[in-house]
Amino acid sequence: MANYIREYYEEITRGRIVVSKKIRKQMDRLVNLLDHPEENYITKVNLDGSTYKEYFVFDEKAASLPISFIETFCRHIKGEFAGRPIILELWQKAIIQALYGFVSVVDGYRRFRRIHLYVARKNGKTLLAACLIVYELLVGGEAGAECYTAATKQDQAKIAWDMAKLIIQKNPSLLGKFRITVNGIYTKPYSDSYFKPVSKESKKLDGANAHIVHIDELHAITDSNIVDVLWDSTKSRKQPIEIITTTMGTVRVSTFDETYEYDENFLEGIYTDDRLLVFCYELDEENEWKDRACWIKANPNLGVSQSISDLAEEVQKALNDSSKVVNLLCKSFNVRQTSRKAWLTFEEFNNTEVFDLSKFDDALVVGGFDLSRTGDLTSFTTLLFDKKKKKIVAETMYWVTKKYLEKATKVPFKQWVRQGLVRVSGDEKINYHDIVDYVWEQFEKHNWKYVAINYDSYSAEYLVEELAQKGYSRKYILNPVIQGFKTLSIPMQELGSDLKEKKLSYQNNPVTKWCLSNVDLVTDRNGNYMPDKSNYERKIDGVSTIIDGYVAYCQNKEYYMAEE
Repeated sequence: MANYIREYYEEITRGRIVVSKKIRKQMDRLVNLLDHPEENYITKVNLDGSTYKEYFVFDEKAASLPISFIETFCRHIKGEFAGRPIILELWQKAIIQALYGFVSVVDGYRRFRRIHLYVARKNGKTLLAACLIVYELLVGGEAGAECYTAATKQDQAKIAWDMAKLIIQKNPSLLGKFRITVNGIYTKPYSDSYFKPVSKESKKLDGANAHIVHIDELHAITDSNIVDVLWDSTKSRKQPIEIITTTMGTVRVSTFDETYEYDENFLEGIYTDDRLLVFCYELDEENEWKDRACWIKANPNLGVSQSISDLAEEVQKALNDSSKVVNLLCKSFNVRQTSRKAWLTFEEFNNTEVFDLSKFDDALVVGGFDLSRTGDLTSFTTLLFDKKKKKIVAETMYWVTKKYLEKATKVPFKQWVRQGLVRVSGDEKINYHDIVDYVWEQFEKHNWKYVAINYDSYSAEYLVEELAQKGYSRKYILNPVIQGFKTLSIPMQELGSDLKEKKLSYQNNPVTKWCLSNVDLVTDRNGNYMPDKSNYERKIDGVSTIIDGYVAYCQNKEYYMAEE
């Protein structure tokens, strides 16, 4: 037996295999679990609310069993290698060992239950999923294992199912263990374990009790209901598996975009998800498609199932005809084609520096608030000025309603509430008295003296009036900020520069970091820009309050940064 995770990682770190930044981050995480078993745990909650740690170990035998099964029993089903045994590549072996190898010291169940594989076409992603499903039906699955492959259309859903059927039919040793019908694969002797293709056209999905859910080509799914229903149906299983295999798509408000951005935030450490593995084979920069050395980043099976010469021909066609570039980037190099104009990259805005707020007691500060328009997210930011280091600290508090907290399942608001980063206010509408209480709380704790509190005037009158009653002057301190290009463009440019140069710390607040990742730009004909607030799903409230504060800061930088 071998540890293919370490072997793959060694090839990567020595530069013999070129991978994307996202693959490197996932592999760093896995090797860290191997090297530091004391960190390989999940925090669980008892019925009485107390917590405990469930530890996991790497079991090389459990990790290698599905690899041995696939290479022994599964055969190629198409092309020149049809009928020959499947020999897995190193990257595939590392992925399989990551999924199956980390098991609980308590009951031996797998740690990881969800694996998202983004890879360019012709790299064998669907075939790999089909092999794993056949393995689960015979060896790894629970009794009565229900396995489903899902897509928007039944024809798409049947691709993985047909592959599994052909894998079984190519090997007499497998064929004798299954009964195959028009739309189902059943284990023998006749049991409740089966594999079926489903789509949003399918009926009675609510009655499923899935062990494996395979979502093929997620980018083509516009309605998340089928994904949600199937994954919810795994809740009674001890160790279910969700496998997503997909190439990239065009960005729109869809299940694919939500999942991809969730996975990005997970890999960057913004979100915590103890059950998830993300393997994203993509180009790091769009122009890398012209560099042969980078092709393998999106095509880990380059030279195996993905022909180098065929890919080179596609590239040459795109060089000759620019109209072919978009499709080439999306399908052959796994680069999302997007209408978004993102403000900053993660590397540009990421900053883990945290300041001791007590060092700013009695300071002159600037505030900014942004009230939710739909009863969801509200924020208040205080800008603090470190005059010696010439740095700015943005301390932000967030509020959500009880209703929004319950329905916002895609973003870890409940975790942030537990961490004290977000507060719950009101049932369906934010109680703005809570924001006033927070401002007064900071005054009593730190004696912060707000020389300006800037705000978007939308629905702010009640809060402004209450702050005025606390002594914050409408004339001198409480300042409405027009949310337009002329007012916001320069402060936003200054903020962007300070973020890139790490001159602004947001206290490594994951909520603010999430908001920063959501900021898109809109521009006018003069090149001025401001945040795009048109997308309800992409919350940017924390950034908006920082920008409002920067409006005041940019009007008198010398005053705020002058050393005493």
